[in-house]
Amino acid sequence: MYNTIPDQLRKLAIENVFSTNTYKTCWQTWQPEIIRLLGNNYTENEILNLGDHLSDIFRSTGGGGRGQGELSAGGTAWESLVCWYINFCTIGSRVVAVKKMSIVPKAIQDAITINYGNFACNTESDITIIVFPDLAEYNTDITHLNILNNTGNRIQPTVKNRINSEIINHLTERDFNQFEIGIIQCKTNWNDNAQIPMLWDMIYSAGGFRNRNITIGRNGYSIQDAQSFTYSFVTVPSNQNTVYNPNGVAVKRVTNLSGGNYWGNPSTQNVAKSLKEIFTNNFQSGSRTGLRTDIRAAIPELTANNSLSYFGLY
Repeated sequence: MYNTIPDQLRKLAIENVFSTNTYKTCWQTWQPEIIRLLGNNYTENEILNLGDHLSDIFRSTGGGGRGQGELSAGGTAWESLVCWYINFCTIGSRVVAVKKMSIVPKAIQDAITINYGNFACNTESDITIIVFPDLAEYNTDITHLNILNNTGNRIQPTVKNRINSEIINHLTERDFNQFEIGIIQCKTNWNDNAQIPMLWDMIYSAGGFRNRNITIGRNGYSIQDAQSFTYSFVTVPSNQNTVYNPNGVAVKRVTNLSGGNYWGNPSTQNVAKSLKEIFTNNFQSGSRTGLRTDIRAAIPELTANNSLSYFGLY
């Protein structure tokens, strides 16, 4: 169970999150708070509703300094918490959140690359969302897959008990136009950073430029050829004593992002949505039966010795 290609990539993504010292330190505080919020005999409602409390969970580790080191560590921790939460809510689906760019399929890395002259960058992509197509290869236990590479040889699904990047890259190249892609920029501070996602979303939405030195995609892969593409902003926010309203500059800058504007609090109309709303807004097609049904089915597996123990709840 939970041994499909999306499931295995999700496991790898979460293991990478837990591999950082920053996250492991924060998790010592966050884990008891998450368990308290879930309560006993929790359902899919309590899991999804963690999105209303992510900011409080994040702040429970203290900090809040403005030194560069503290800002960097805080940003890394926030990105990691958001990545953990999104994957937690998409267990069993074909939606996967990846923080570490090196494990994103190469075709998707190429598609989201911005080229400015001879300089290429992967934008402010703190988290990449991948929605795998609803095809047999992505819904089947990987041990039963018989995928042949371009030379006709079978690709081993795993290497040292981990998903083989060759099989993911091969299938992503083959089925690229059926993939859905999302980029999420995560920032602890809203006021200082709101203009960044606004500008990047403009670039991705433009589709073309009069200045031919600015292009999107490489190696023949472009977001224009994917099934869909969204760009979202997720903030704590950490700005103290700031009241956000629909007419504020920071809010206006992210109001029309293609993927939406979210925070780790309950939704406030015309300001920001709770992060729990990102699933129905952007990634609803990633499940055959619905994310709520997938979460409900996964709950018995979230115990210490079962297949989803890598989420670190127990």
